[in-house]
Amino acid sequence: MDRRRRRTLWHAACLTALSIGTGSEAAVRWRCDMLDGTQRVAMQDLSVRFSAAVRSCSAFETQEPAASEPVLRADGRLPGLPDVQQPFIASFPLRAPALELGAPHLQHMVTMASRRHGLDPRLVGALVHVESAYQTRARSPKGALGLMQIMPATGARYGVGAARDLLDPATNIDVGTRYLRDLHEMFDGRVELVLAAYNAGEGAVKRYGNRIPPYRETQDYVQKILRLYNGR
Repeated sequence: MDRRRRRTLWHAACLTALSIGTGSEAAVRWRCDMLDGTQRVAMQDLSVRFSAAVRSCSAFETQEPAASEPVLRADGRLPGLPDVQQPFIASFPLRAPALELGAPHLQHMVTMASRRHGLDPRLVGALVHVESAYQTRARSPKGALGLMQIMPATGARYGVGAARDLLDPATNIDVGTRYLRDLHEMFDGRVELVLAAYNAGEGAVKRYGNRIPPYRETQDYVQKILRLYNGR
């Protein structure tokens, strides 16, 4: 079996584990079209983590429970996975990227805005978690607002004149991702500088010679996001 085939089967097995749900209350599910022509119903947007096996996903509400399937075989392997090396599969459900910590509709907004502006949704999701823990009405003592903690002055820079509009999730995420995209271009894609500038301002990063400013808050902020982004 060639390497590409093994990788596809590995993704498919992981997706099977994520496609499990229980209960009869109304819930958001994701209908995902796979590259192999099949379709899966999952509890999250599978294209975020398994783009190599997923063509696209769309959210919908359902009152019906998803079909129940075993997550692991008796030997600890996922069903349908070939007998090849499987790094971290058994612990896979225990480690969720920051993007998955928010409500599904907020995850979807983050994913779509990130892709629209050429950003990694997982990185933006980690930033949102650190900034607001996905609380749409979050306010900081310094006046930052919403999911991505946008300052009114930053909102005005991107055409949002009323501070209250920054509490709208779609507006907030759009402004935040546009700002991140501009910082990405300003600092040549150096993620640690982009994050430092988002926290301390681009002027502070430039003032210290395009390095993370020696502010404890900013240094801790960058490390928290990178840890979430890297799944540690």
